Amino acid sequence: MLELKQLCISYGDLQTVKDVSFTVNSGQIVGIVGESGSGKSTTIRSILGILPGNGKITSGEILFDHQNLAKYTKKDWTRVRGREIAMIFQHPAESMDPVVRIGDQFYESMRAVQKTDRRTAMARAKELLTELQLEDTERILRSYPFELSGGMCQRVAIAMAMANGSRLLLADEPTSALDVTVQAQTIKVLLGLREKYGTSILLVTHNMGVVAHMADMVGVMYHGELVEWGSRDQVLNYPTHEYTRRLIRAIPKMQQGEDNFGERDTDCK
Repeated sequence: MLELKQLCISYGDLQTVKDVSFTVNSGQIVGIVGESGSGKSTTIRSILGILPGNGKITSGEILFDHQNLAKYTKKDWTRVRGREIAMIFQHPAESMDPVVRIGDQFYESMRAVQKTDRRTAMARAKELLTELQLEDTERILRSYPFELSGGMCQRVAIAMAMANGSRLLLADEPTSALDVTVQAQTIKVLLGLREKYGTSILLVTHNMGVVAHMADMVGVMYHGELVEWGSRDQVLNYPTHEYTRRLIRAIPKMQQGEDNFGERDTDCK
């Protein structure tokens, strides 16, 4: 579905992403992990053509269904953003309009992509919010973003991203601003999207524990380079780069049987 080929990105004269290559297959969850400043958020933003400031792709390709997104014009992007590829951000409330009610934002985001009326949009919004285990959907749709908790805002953002049936979901640090309990709920929601809709997910995070719990394939970024790539089990159990080994040693150890990220076998050899 998605293939990055020797992608290079710069901000002015500073190169921040260097020759990054990886793939995301249909129905697959790919996790890109690395510390702040490693280039992972820049990489994921480039896929949707939303690099901030003077950021630009200097070389390489971003192929989505064999079309090079790196060459897309503003008009081209209207056929992809929100339709085929959607994104949830690290701080979901900040990606919403603070003075517009949640229901109105659902309607606007759906109307921008497809021909729909308000009644249809609200029915779809309630359906998605219910699937994401949010109760009192009427109240949520009448609320402003600041009236919702962080976990509720995160699930609302996921519902908005899925409202138009996007096949690929880009998730930029979707759990970092949440407490541990809400992190676990958010991860279950994302796994449920793949299970029910076959949604492909590209997740970037600094938390190796999150990646260990949900990703099929894992990439490790360090100083703008992809220094490790492989299946979750390969990367966690047989890391080849010292930086990856340090990240794995930093995964918190939790007691057996708790509802946490340690449910999978992530013992490292």
